[in-house]
Amino acid sequence: MANLGSLFMGLALVAALLSIGAIFLGRRMGPKEGEGLTNTGYLATYGILIGITGAISVLTAAFLQEDFTLEYVAQHHSTDVSALQWVYKVAAVWAGREGSLLFWAWLLAIFAAYIAYKRSSFTDDLSNVSLAVLNFVQIFFITALFIPLNNPFKLSPEHWVGPGGELLISGGMNPLLQHWAMTLHPPTLFVGYAGMAVPFAFAFGALIVNDPSKAWVEIVDRITVFAWLFLGLGNGLGAVWAYVVLGWGGYWAWDPVENASFIPWLTGVALLHSFTVYRRRGGFKKWAVALAVISFVGVILGTFIVRSGIVQSVHAFTQDELSFWWFLAMMVGSLAAVGVGLLYRGDSFKGADEFDSLTSKESSYYFNNVLMLVAAVVIAALTLSPALGGKTYGPATYDAIARPVGILYCFIMAVCPLLAWRKTDPNVFFEKIKWPLVSTAVISAALIYLWWTVMWPHYLFTKPYADPLTSLAAWEAIIGLIVGALAVSVAVWLFIEGGRRRAAAKGESFGAALWAIVTKARTQSGGYLAHLGVGIILIGLVGSSMFVKDMKISIPDEPGASFEVGGYDFVYQGVATETLANEDTRTQLTFAVSRDGESRGVATPGQRRYAQQEQTRFHVSVIVEPLRDIFVVYEGFDEAGNIQLNVKINPLISWVWFGFGLLSVGTVLAMWPKRRLEAA
Repeated sequence: MANLGSLFMGLALVAALLSIGAIFLGRRMGPKEGEGLTNTGYLATYGILIGITGAISVLTAAFLQEDFTLEYVAQHHSTDVSALQWVYKVAAVWAGREGSLLFWAWLLAIFAAYIAYKRSSFTDDLSNVSLAVLNFVQIFFITALFIPLNNPFKLSPEHWVGPGGELLISGGMNPLLQHWAMTLHPPTLFVGYAGMAVPFAFAFGALIVNDPSKAWVEIVDRITVFAWLFLGLGNGLGAVWAYVVLGWGGYWAWDPVENASFIPWLTGVALLHSFTVYRRRGGFKKWAVALAVISFVGVILGTFIVRSGIVQSVHAFTQDELSFWWFLAMMVGSLAAVGVGLLYRGDSFKGADEFDSLTSKESSYYFNNVLMLVAAVVIAALTLSPALGGKTYGPATYDAIARPVGILYCFIMAVCPLLAWRKTDPNVFFEKIKWPLVSTAVISAALIYLWWTVMWPHYLFTKPYADPLTSLAAWEAIIGLIVGALAVSVAVWLFIEGGRRRAAAKGESFGAALWAIVTKARTQSGGYLAHLGVGIILIGLVGSSMFVKDMKISIPDEPGASFEVGGYDFVYQGVATETLANEDTRTQLTFAVSRDGESRGVATPGQRRYAQQEQTRFHVSVIVEPLRDIFVVYEGFDEAGNIQLNVKINPLISWVWFGFGLLSVGTVLAMWPKRRLEAA
């Protein structure tokens, strides 16, 4: 299998070189004389996909057959014996350094083949050059796969495998990865990573052919939304995995690799909003080009951090000096190429970037871009600080920056849809915002009451002398809740007002009018729904990241033993231990949970000891309620035989997941292909 897999990768590399050479040689010969060569370049793009599909199919088959002659399979095969064992065998393809890079290259080949298919009937200069740029990026990835530490088809040392093909050493997939969220988290993230290469390729292509029109933006707009959606899904699924698997009670630790995947998501927000101004107003042209390359470089930065070993991370692989220089060259080269292109084509890409008033859509888009770009740069600087000889920054530093920036961004996001292009009439603005302000006051009052009666006492549990009038956390919470309520109120009002106006104009019922807005004005209504989701996320973040009740509990191993946390009563009912077919050991405790005498469910925290990997994984128990989660971790027995538990009451955390779902649905709605329907 090793030779066959390497052969497929070699074929893909040859096809990529052929595609680039044919396209540029055809371009030099002219549209008519070079048409045949250009078509060859497009066909060769399909050859790249065929080659890498062959390689990843070979690797998948090796995992399914447990072919331990491949070092990558020996190190990352799944030992799970549950009904999901075949899923984990397939997921092992992207579980490590080598396979994840091959998987990324495969997704990039799919995007390139899609572009070749969609643009083959046009073969215009912009599409031709951009496809060549995309395939040039592919060459970097395919070549990187031949670096020894990145090669998924490297043979295992002879002493690893017995004469019957059995594995003679300890090995296997990290137990932390054997979870449903980890079968989805890396693939969705890699789809976003690969997709961000497309706007970069077309931005650079537009510079090369000197085409400042909105043509390149219209080609890549929906692909960029698609990539940004999957970046968000990847980050969100990673947060879910961290919450339910790692056992520390949170979902975002500002780990370097988490940061690296968050950075292109932030710049992607700015890029998509720049596309809007580019298409509608002919502005933000340089912004769009610059953000396209910055978002792509942000994606490569994640690979650079994971594969170079320059920073410590629970996600990072072992240090690889060759990968360090390879991906560093890719980042520097991309930035330099587009930077030179912008200098050379600067006059052509001048846009109508000036705005007449601070109270205009243009100004809100501008501040959106600045805020997202500054946030991305600051996070990158803090993340790379240890590698550059600086200090290591913990979550508290990131939180201190993220909280005010996030609140300010949400405020801009909430107000932006109410502003007009160029300049906003104050009277018109007040007429639009008056009802959202009333709604904001009502929602804020309810949220602040909840904060004062539930969340602030949690804070006082760890800081009993805190004063709500002088505490920064208190003011951040109150302002955050108000801004979140404003974002929710404005988004809901936009739907209601749009439905009311359409119902009056078309003589429809309000429900029919509202449905027409959602189905016919999808880009706009998807944006409103996404804004609604962000507002709900902000409210959830205030509670779940700042006001968690956290207690360490020790009780005797005696059924009937009880304790209380945050108004919830826990009664220990017993423990069960089971040895699985693969010699793993699973332990589960059971607690009846009640509040004010009313049952709230059963908590079943546990642990699993993985025999082959000699590792232990927490099995967290979470009881979900609308206003809080009850989070229980079993940490083992102490020397005296007492049960050790960590119990957290996490306020509003389900609001984070719900808001994230609305954000994702809104994004899908916004990118849905247009139909020729009656205007909403």
